[in-house]
Amino acid sequence: MNSLTNDLCKSRPMDSILIDHLNNTVLCGSVLERLFAEIERPDSYIAEIKRLEEKGDQLTAEAYHTLESNTSIEVIHISEQLIQRVDDIIDGINNAARMIDIFRPKKIEEAAHDLVVTLLIMIDRLRKEVSTYPDISVESARLCREELKAREEEADLIYHNWRKKQYRVLVLPLVDESNWTEILGILEHTTDATYHAAVIIERDARLRRKTL
Repeated sequence: MNSLTNDLCKSRPMDSILIDHLNNTVLCGSVLERLFAEIERPDSYIAEIKRLEEKGDQLTAEAYHTLESNTSIEVIHISEQLIQRVDDIIDGINNAARMIDIFRPKKIEEAAHDLVVTLLIMIDRLRKEVSTYPDISVESARLCREELKAREEEADLIYHNWRKKQYRVLVLPLVDESNWTEILGILEHTTDATYHAAVIIERDARLRRKTL
C-alpha cells in the first residue's frame, strides 16, 4: 500500500480538506503572479505551479474518498460540485502556466496581471468563507456570492476591453495576440469557476438550514 493509499484510508473531515485545498490554490495563484513578474525566467515557477496542481489533485481525491462515508445524497451531490469547482480553479492556474511554457512571451500583458490579481482576491475571499464550513450561514454565503459575482464581472470587463483594444488598434502582432487571447481566456474562465464555487457554497448553506 503506497503513501497516497494510506493517506486516503485516513478519512479527514471535509472542512479540513477544503481549507487545505484552497490554501494550496492561493499559493499556486501567488506563484503565477510571481511568474508574470519574471516572465523572462519562467521555468522554476512553472515547475512549482505544476507541483502544487498535483497536490491539488491529491486533495481532490481525498475529498471524494471522504464523501464515500456520507449517507446524504443531497449533501454528496453539492459537495461533489464544490470539490470539482475548487479543482477547476487550480487546474486553470496550471493551464495558464502551461501556455506560458509553450508560448514563451517576452513581456507580460497588463490585462493578464490584472486578471491574476482579481483571481487571487476571489480565491482568498472564497477561502475565508470556507473557513467556517459546514457551518456557513446563508447570509454570509450570499454576501460571498455577491462579492465574487462583482469580481467576476470585473474580470469579464478586463478581458473584453483587452480584446476590443487588440481588435481596434492591433497593438500586438497576430501570433502574440492569439497567444495572449488564449492565456487571458483561461484566466477569465478560472474566475468563473471561482464564482460558481461561491454559488455552490450558498446552495449548500441553504440546504443545511432546511435539514436542521
